[in-house]
Amino acid sequence: MAAAHEITRTGRTDARPQRSKPKPGGAGSQVNSVSASQARAAHRRAARRDELAVAAWLRELAGPTR
Repeated sequence: MAAAHEITRTGRTDARPQRSKPKPGGAGSQVNSVSASQARAAHRRAARRDELAVAAWLRELAGPTR
């Protein structure tokens, strides 16, 4: 009822959806088993792998050299 009163009082609704706060002990409280340095190393490996894939793709597009 309060929301209906707010709409008539202000003439508009709140565009943001109402979100409930996470409960303690829920899914968000799990211990992270990956350290920051491991995450950074994995990110660097993924970036390097992507870089090598792009380079190989560009060499393939360029065709054989003379």
